[in-house]
Amino acid sequence: MKMNEREENLEENHENNNKDETDEGFKEIHNEKMINFEKPDELSEDLAEEDLVEEKINEDLNKEVQIKKQLMETSTGSQELNEETLKQQIRDFHRNLIEASLYAAGSPLTIEEISNKLELPKKEVEALVNELVFDYLDRSGALIVNQVGEAYQLALKPEYVEKVSKFAKGGAIAERYLRTLTIIALKQPILKSMVIKLRGSGAYEHVKYLLDNQFINAIKKGRSQELTTTDKYADMFGLPKDIRQMKNIMVKQLGIEPESSYKHPGGSES
Repeated sequence: MKMNEREENLEENHENNNKDETDEGFKEIHNEKMINFEKPDELSEDLAEEDLVEEKINEDLNKEVQIKKQLMETSTGSQELNEETLKQQIRDFHRNLIEASLYAAGSPLTIEEISNKLELPKKEVEALVNELVFDYLDRSGALIVNQVGEAYQLALKPEYVEKVSKFAKGGAIAERYLRTLTIIALKQPILKSMVIKLRGSGAYEHVKYLLDNQFINAIKKGRSQELTTTDKYADMFGLPKDIRQMKNIMVKQLGIEPESSYKHPGGSES
């Protein structure tokens, strides 16, 4: 009996051991399966995070590319604008140089003279001088750019001459003398007797004053004298020395008829 009990106990222990081993095996298998089930989830999460990071990097790269592109476009546009601005500034400076040259010369300058002395292309000088001519015509100032043959001169408008003559080189010229001088300039060559007829007996004294101050020349003509203006007069008032050109400019600036009479009412002195 004892033998049988011992055998039964041994068998029972063996079965229990087998059961424990089986349970442990099931646990290991279960745990392994759990691990196998958990690993794909962790891997998916890692991959998802990597995708997000990569997407973020791509977005940043795209933004950087767009910013660089915008900067390049802005830089190119600014460069073009700066070049245009610079060209205009240079052109304006050349225009001012030409204007200053006409002022400083005091006598007519040709396109070629301006081009050579300022070392500028003739075409540019011609274009800028024409701009100045029209610019001064549009102004309501006292100066004008006259064309004297093929030359140009910055001069005083005749209607301002009488008022500012006191500031001219050689001293002031009274209005009565200037009126007589203007008639001589417009009608020259003109006989002294005709000047007396147009301006009255006071013109004798006017003519003497103008001769003494070298504004006019007198050449004996029969029983009278033939009067013409001098270079001093032309230089003083910014007019060409050529008589025909001088007349044309004065007529144009004064807005009078070429053959107008300058006789004052009653022929008296004014």
